[in-house]
Amino acid sequence: MMKLFAITIALGSMVGVAVAQQSPTPPTAELAKKCRALEIKAYPPKRAGSTKTGTAQEERDYFAKCLRNGGNMDNDNAKKKKDDDAK
Repeated sequence: MMKLFAITIALGSMVGVAVAQQSPTPPTAELAKKCRALEIKAYPPKRAGSTKTGTAQEERDYFAKCLRNGGNMDNDNAKKKKDDDAK
């Protein structure tokens, strides 16, 4: 019985360590500021009632993608949005 208890504790500890190693690190303040600036550039603030820029969900998705990419965003999306707005 004691042997089974020891094995259970050992396996539980190994699972805990494996889960802890896979958790992502939180973004730094510098990265968040950079991504926020890129988001504002891609989706500039709009006036009330205007429909020329993206939705809030698109802005959140852009910000999350920026964080995942470490702040390295291609500006194709921003250029595409501006071209669509010009039409």
